[in-house]
Amino acid sequence: MTSQAQTVPEILRRIHSLYLQLDELRGRLMKGPRLAQAHQEQIRQAEKNLELTKKAHTEARMASHAKQLEYEQKLADIQRRKGRLLECDDNREYQLLKDQIAADEMAASVLADEAIELMARVEEMAVKVQEAEAAVAAAKETAARWQEEFARQEPIIRSDMAEVERELKHLITQLDAMLPYEVKDLYQRTLRSKGSDALAPLRGEFCGGCNQHVPINMRSELICGKPIWCRSCGRLLYIADEGR
Repeated sequence: MTSQAQTVPEILRRIHSLYLQLDELRGRLMKGPRLAQAHQEQIRQAEKNLELTKKAHTEARMASHAKQLEYEQKLADIQRRKGRLLECDDNREYQLLKDQIAADEMAASVLADEAIELMARVEEMAVKVQEAEAAVAAAKETAARWQEEFARQEPIIRSDMAEVERELKHLITQLDAMLPYEVKDLYQRTLRSKGSDALAPLRGEFCGGCNQHVPINMRSELICGKPIWCRSCGRLLYIADEGR
């Protein structure tokens, strides 16, 4: 019984460690598709931003062109009215045209300022289009680099998983041969159904899984080699390595 009490905890410790390794490897394996999806979403967002920026640039160019035409039309009106000044028959008509020309010149000045602002806006949006195009290219490059890196990592991860699973299978078989008949099935079902969550070390007086207190009678039974499950979290307890 003493030998078994020492050996079973050692095997359980190793089994738990292997299950935790397997969890970590599975997490890394699942990270690949998740990150690939995240990168594709970044590309979609960058492309959407590029599309909106190009649209804004086009609208700014159209507005600038329309404002320029409006300004040129106002200048043409001024020149036309100035030409009519020589044809006036009386001072009243002459003064009316002069007033219209003055108003048109003020309007032309405002239009000129607006046209300059719109031209600056067009230049600004052209820069933003270039930045958005660069963002799309960068997102695609990042996605391609990750795909290449994961393609390199994936076979290594799968190989490590296979090695861990082989050792797990061997240890579970070894454990099965050491356990009393009446608890074999319970051990096996617990390990196979819950994986790393099936086990927890006993650390001092507490369950290493949920940190709840384990009564002294249960601790004594565990030390004697009896299978003990934490009453709080249901994990199968094993004696922790003293060095931990």
